[in-house]
Amino acid sequence: MENDERFCSKVNKTDGCWEWTANLIWNGYGHFRLNGKVVLAHRYSYVLNHPLTIDLLKHPDICVCHRCDNRKCVNPSHLFLGSVADNNKDRDAKGRGKTGDKRGEKHHLSKLTETDVREIRIKYANGGMKYPQLALEYGVNKSTVGDIIQRRTWYHITDN
Repeated sequence: MENDERFCSKVNKTDGCWEWTANLIWNGYGHFRLNGKVVLAHRYSYVLNHPLTIDLLKHPDICVCHRCDNRKCVNPSHLFLGSVADNNKDRDAKGRGKTGDKRGEKHHLSKLTETDVREIRIKYANGGMKYPQLALEYGVNKSTVGDIIQRRTWYHITDN
């Protein structure tokens, strides 16, 4: 089977987003094996549907950005080229960046509250509990507890 046909067989086309149905990498983007190399599915789709553009496989500094913000989407009408700065501006304008309003418990993946963080720091500082015990109590990994205590994360929370 030719690469283009193999690629298309892994796409679910709808009126909106064309979702990649095969493998995803850790951050939610689809990937596709091409001549022994792994390429991002949305980048391959852009190249496939815009054959006169620059060879994106040789220019990783050029981003293929999503208008729809769906990382699985490979619909060429939802994709556009930009620099890393363009992609970051687009991300921030849509409220998906690491901006102040998305920190801590406001972040969609947060398992802890500000109160939990303060409690973790107090319990550790008082010498009564170690990282593994705190992690078990709060349902997080012990490295998460360590990051909180060492202020690598949740650094915006004061111990009032």
